[in-house]
Amino acid sequence: MDILDYRTLNLNRINFSDPVKVKGNCLLTKATYNYNNSQIPIYIQTPKMTAINGIVMNDTRSYIELEINKNHINFYDFVNKLDEHNIHITYTNSEEWFEQKLPMDIIDDFYNSPIKMTKMNTYPTIKFKIPLYKNKKGCDIFSENGIPIDPKNVKKNTDVICILELTGIKYFKHRFECEWNVVQLKAFTNENNTRECLIDETLLSDNEEEEENIYSIEEKKNKINIESILEQPIENIESVESVESVE
Repeated sequence: MDILDYRTLNLNRINFSDPVKVKGNCLLTKATYNYNNSQIPIYIQTPKMTAINGIVMNDTRSYIELEINKNHINFYDFVNKLDEHNIHITYTNSEEWFEQKLPMDIIDDFYNSPIKMTKMNTYPTIKFKIPLYKNKKGCDIFSENGIPIDPKNVKKNTDVICILELTGIKYFKHRFECEWNVVQLKAFTNENNTRECLIDETLLSDNEEEEENIYSIEEKKNKINIESILEQPIENIESVESVESVE
């Protein structure tokens, strides 16, 4: 698998095939990259980004939404330029692909960017599909130590790095979008951090019977002392009480 650097990737070297019908009643133009006179799949690596809600999985789809902050300006520019390129490619090929020349304003309105602008004073986000359906895993997920982990371990605010595949452009009835898939993910879960052990061995109950025996002996001693005192004449009891009060 060749990983391309998105910062130097030449958009004009991306080739799109004619649209073919795929699952979901939509069309897909598959994308490849002209590299060393060969057509290769397009894989890129994201910068380290923060997952908004971890990996979201349900019966119909799985995805991860990442925050784009000021450290990701190059990646943000790359995605925006690719969006513009996809719109231009669709406009240029619309007559051949869809048997009609579509106006640019219609194409522009129908295009869905993976980048979503959020509320004021918050960073934009970007959403990528993860092929995880019904225990069939199409994405390898690792910890920062390279150990495979369960997708559920990637939680809210976890930092991740993704390997993305640009599959192509997918066309639905009233929208079209760039088809990105996460094929590998590294999550910085910090699971191996040393934690303080709170177990106090002096509180273990392994010697409960022994402790019960000790308490029974003490109770017997106290019982004997009380019985011996009660058997004494009253004047002796008073003297004992006076001695205890002095002590």
